[in-house]
Amino acid sequence: LSFALPSPAQDEPYVVHDTKPVFMLGPYISSLSETGATIVWLTDTPCHAKVVYGPAGEPLDREADNAKHGLLPVGTLHTVHLSGLEPGHAYAYKAVATRVVKMKAYWPEKGLAVESPERSFTTFDRAKPSVAFSAIADTHEDNARVADLLKAVDWPATEFLVHLGDAFHGVESEDQLVGRWLGPADRALAGSKALLFVRGNHEMRGSFARRVFDYVPTPENRYYYARDHGPIHFIVLDTGEDKADETNVYAGLNEVEAYREEELAWLERHLATDKRAAEAPFRVILLHQPDWGWTRDRGDEWTALANKANVDLVLGGHFHRLRAIEPGTQGNDFLAVALGQDQIAKVEASRTELKVTITAKDGSPVQSFTLKARR
Repeated sequence: LSFALPSPAQDEPYVVHDTKPVFMLGPYISSLSETGATIVWLTDTPCHAKVVYGPAGEPLDREADNAKHGLLPVGTLHTVHLSGLEPGHAYAYKAVATRVVKMKAYWPEKGLAVESPERSFTTFDRAKPSVAFSAIADTHEDNARVADLLKAVDWPATEFLVHLGDAFHGVESEDQLVGRWLGPADRALAGSKALLFVRGNHEMRGSFARRVFDYVPTPENRYYYARDHGPIHFIVLDTGEDKADETNVYAGLNEVEAYREEELAWLERHLATDKRAAEAPFRVILLHQPDWGWTRDRGDEWTALANKANVDLVLGGHFHRLRAIEPGTQGNDFLAVALGQDQIAKVEASRTELKVTITAKDGSPVQSFTLKARR
C-alpha cells in the first residue's frame, strides 16, 4: 500500500512569518542538582523550545529540548531538563523559543526564534566544604511582603532560595502564580540561582492548583525528592493538606492520605538505602508543616523515621509565627523550626557546624540556632 502526501510535494518549504514571541517570565531554575538543572520560562504565544548551554566561558554548543513521545511540545509554558552536568561546575545558557503560528497536519506555519540573555548557574556539589541558602514562608500573595522579604535576602551569601509553601491563599490562574510570586522571585534570582518551591496546603486549593507543579517542575516529576550540596543532604517533603480528605470543605476531591503513604514509603526506602543520607555531616528536611501535616494521628511514625535517620533540622512554616521545637521536647531528636510569616532564615553549614539565623524583613535579628555535626 502507498499513500500520497497532500500537494504540494513533501519537501516544499513551510511558511515562516516575520513574527517573534516575547518572554513573559524567566528563564528561571526550578530544580538544581549535582548533575542537572531544570529551566522554565513563559512566552506570550505558542512556541517550541530548547536550551543552548555549555561550560561558563565557552561556546554554548550543547542543546537540550523537551521532546516527548517523539514530538516537540508547542505552548506558552516551557520546561527543559539539562542532564549530564558535572558537580560544582559553572554553566552558561540561553533559553530559545520559536513561534508556531498555525498548527496543521502538514506544513505548520512558524515564526522566528527569540532567545533570552545569557545566564549562568553552578551545579550542586557534595564535595563543597560549605553551603548557604535562604528560606521564606507563607507570603500568601502579599506583594508588599514578597518585595520586602526578597529585598532583605542576603543575596551574595545565598546560593539558592527556598519558599517553604503557602505563597498563595488558593491558586486560581497563571496570572496569579506569576504576579504574586513567580514574577518577583524570577527578577530576584535573575535566572542564575535556583528556586526550590515546597508545596504548602494552600497550593492544593483552587481551580488552578492542579497546574502548580507545571511551573515548579522537578526531574523526579513529584514534589518530594532529595538533593546533596556541600555538607548537607537535603530532603524536600510535601506535607499535603492540614485536614482529612473526607472533610466536606474539599467536596470529595482530595486523596492526600494515600499520597502521603506513598511519600512515607519513599522516605523510608530513601533513608535506608541512600549512602549520602547516612554519611552526610548534616541532614535537613524542608517542608511546609513541621508537624508533618495531617497524618491521621500517624505523625509519630514520621518523627521516628527522622530520628532513626539522624535528621538534624526540620525547617518549615505554616504557623505564621516563629516556633522552635528543641530536640528531645516532643519525641524528636532533631531541631524543628517553623519560620514566621515576615521572617527570613539564613542557613549556613560547614562540615562541623550548621547555623540557622532568623531575621525580620527589616533586617533585625530574631533568633539563631547552632547545631554541631554528630559525626
